[in-house]
Amino acid sequence: MHRSRSRGIVLRAILTAALLASAVALAPEDPSVQASICERHHSSDVCRVW
Repeated sequence: MHRSRSRGIVLRAILTAALLASAVALAPEDPSVQASICERHHSSDVCRVW
């Protein structure tokens, strides 16, 4: 029972790390890229938040 519980914790940690790594790899770092994504769906006035 103890071994399967620790295996579940390890698998959950690996899944969390994989999701975090994919988010970091896929998210645009340049604000102009984020602005262009926003402007594709909304007006430029809505996307001007800062």
